[in-house]
Amino acid sequence: MVYPKDLYQVAESPSLVVVPPLKYIALDGEGGPNDDSYASAVTLLKDLAVLLGKETMSFIECVWTAIETENKETWTWSAMIAEPQNFDEQRFIEARDQIAFKEGLSTQDIYRTTLEEGLCVTMMHYGSFSFEGQSFSIMESFCKKNRLQRIGNTHREIYLDTPNHETQDDLKTILRFQVERI
Repeated sequence: MVYPKDLYQVAESPSLVVVPPLKYIALDGEGGPNDDSYASAVTLLKDLAVLLGKETMSFIECVWTAIETENKETWTWSAMIAEPQNFDEQRFIEARDQIAFKEGLSTQDIYRTTLEEGLCVTMMHYGSFSFEGQSFSIMESFCKKNRLQRIGNTHREIYLDTPNHETQDDLKTILRFQVERI
């Protein structure tokens, strides 16, 4: 599967994109980004990306669903990596089992999925995750100016840097949420 560059090379200002169906390897959970379950999921997916080597993009992506916006402990998430081209079920099971053996953890909840987000607003967020709200406000303003309306309470984050990056001030995270025309 070839992933369109305009989905991963976005500007610091909001833009409109159409996201086609894309294949991922994913793991679901509940709670905030600082929870152990999320950290474990990210570790498993990073290990899987390393195991798959050059076959896949190594960005960790996460679809966050805000149940209570201010209380991240109530959020649900699906952490994922892009699925390599020509990847089949047998190769998936082999890779998943190798990671389970290496980490000594169950990997049975890791699954393959195809997601189609369709029409979305996206932008690059620079800096700490705790300031993403400012970028989302800019995206919401873009929606109002362009007669767009956000769909639901879900958004995608694509982490171009690791969270333990030397300084949080220069982290790069692509933000994206689904919209419809009004």
